[in-house]
Amino acid sequence: MDVSIKKEEGKFKFRVCGMVLNDDKILAVDINDNGFFCLPGGHVHLGEDTITAVKREIKEEVEIEAEEVKLLAIMQNFFDADEKIFHELGYYYLITPKDLGDKAQDFDFVENDNGELKNLKFRWINLDDMDKVDFRPRCIAEKLKNRDFTPTSIIYKQFSRK
Repeated sequence: MDVSIKKEEGKFKFRVCGMVLNDDKILAVDINDNGFFCLPGGHVHLGEDTITAVKREIKEEVEIEAEEVKLLAIMQNFFDADEKIFHELGYYYLITPKDLGDKAQDFDFVENDNGELKNLKFRWINLDDMDKVDFRPRCIAEKLKNRDFTPTSIIYKQFSRK
């Protein structure tokens, strides 16, 4: 069971994201051609710790094993979409993969996420090019561009309506 709470006015979710870094490039994903990139990851299951969750999500979405996992940020992300308010608690981890194999190049993948098929387009983005890409959340893009790998706590509010 995923840790999320849905209410009429919005949704709370507890998730993890994995930052796979290789040759000064970060692995990012565009989900279902939504027009922006983010980090691979997903919901934490009830009773699951965040390190186990991020390793599981990276294995499910990227098909690689994590050799090393290092906390990079804990973020409270507040945003609106589809007339709803979202409150997301996210743990962001820097992932050192055991072996990238054929995943060292851009690739596409179809994930079966609890019966819902998702088209995932994975692209390697150079850290120096983070400003040229619609990468969300922007505060994580800035952290990556600046090569700031020190753990931090972030409160990020990005409401499009008042």
